[in-house]
Amino acid sequence: MVVSETKTNMNHSQPTKSKLQLQLLLLTCCWIGLGAQAQQGTASGSEQQDQLALSRELLNKYYESEKLLGQEQADWRLGKELLVSRVDLMEAQLKELVTKTAEEKGKITESDSERQKLDVQNQELSKTQDLQLNAVEKAEERVRQLWQMLPEVLQTKVRGQFERLPKKDMPRADIKSSVGERFLNVLAILNEATKFHSDVVVVNERRKLKNGQELEVETIYFGLAVGYFAGADLTQPMAGMLLPGKDGWETIEMPESAVQISDVIAMNKSAKLAGFVPLPVKIR
Repeated sequence: MVVSETKTNMNHSQPTKSKLQLQLLLLTCCWIGLGAQAQQGTASGSEQQDQLALSRELLNKYYESEKLLGQEQADWRLGKELLVSRVDLMEAQLKELVTKTAEEKGKITESDSERQKLDVQNQELSKTQDLQLNAVEKAEERVRQLWQMLPEVLQTKVRGQFERLPKKDMPRADIKSSVGERFLNVLAILNEATKFHSDVVVVNERRKLKNGQELEVETIYFGLAVGYFAGADLTQPMAGMLLPGKDGWETIEMPESAVQISDVIAMNKSAKLAGFVPLPVKIR
C-alpha cells in the first residue's frame, strides 16, 4: 500500500516538471523572435517600446517559471525522501512484527511441550494415587478383620482412629478423608497393635462370668496370643484364660488355676520373685 502511494506521487510530480519545461521553451522562442524583429529595424519607435515591454514581461515570466520549476523540483525531492523514509519505517516495523510473530510461535510451541509434559506427569500421578488408594483400602479391610481380635483395652485406646475409617463398601465419592489421613489412621492402629503384641501387659478389667456375675479382675496379656485373668471375692476364687477369635476374645473359666495365674501376675508386677509357673494352654 505504501509503495503504490509512492509511485503515484512520483508520477504526478514528473508531468508537472515537463509542463514547466515546455512553457520555458515557448517563452524562449518568443523572446528570440522579438529580438530578431528588433534587429531588422522594420518596427516604429512605439512598436519597439511595446516589444521591449513584452520582452521584459517574457523575461519575468521566464524567471518566474524557472523559480517555480526549482520549487517544484525541491518539493518533489522532499516528497520522495518522505515517502522513502515512510517505506523504510514500514519495512522495519514489518520486520519487527515478523520477528515477534516467530518468537510468539516459539513460546506457543514451548508451552505446548510443557503442557504435554504436565499431562504425562498428571497421568503418572493419577496412576500413583490409584495404587495408593488401592493399598489403603486393602489395609483398612485388614484392620476391620483384625479389630475383633484386639482385646478391649487396646480397642479402647485406638477406637477414635478406627471410627474414622470409612465404612465397608462405602463409595469412594462419599469418602471425605484424604488418602494420607486414611493411611495415618491405619498406621496408628497397626502401630499400637504391634506394640501391644510385642509386650506383656497387665491391666485391671471388669469381666462377666457365665453365671452373670461381673467382677473386678487382673488380666495379663501375652501379646495378642493369649491372656489370663484372676481375681478373688469373699466367697470363691475366679480365674480363666482368654483366646482371640474372629468374633472377639473367648473366655474359658478355670477357677482351679487362680493361684498360678495370680502368681504370674505378681511376678510381672515385681511383687513376687520370678519362677516357673505352669499355666494351661489351648492350641487351635
